[in-house]
Amino acid sequence: MPQSTDSNFDALVEQYTDIVLDRMDREQLINYVYQDLIGYYSDMTENELIEHVAEMGDEELVESIYGNYPPQDPEGQYSLKRGESIVI
Repeated sequence: MPQSTDSNFDALVEQYTDIVLDRMDREQLINYVYQDLIGYYSDMTENELIEHVAEMGDEELVESIYGNYPPQDPEGQYSLKRGESIVI
């Protein structure tokens, strides 16, 4: 938690982010975004990712990997994300 006001902390975060970005070359930026997106999409369930890809208009990608029958998320059931487990 910031010790000063939130606006000072926000200003520090934003200005330091600008400095870090200025220091990165194109390859570093691409790698950073790539790794961030891998993490973001990996946190989705398979069905969430399939739905997202389809909503973005890339249904052909889903079809090329799964064929005409991608897995379906049965209504009302919870899908575990990678790394999750059920503890009773």
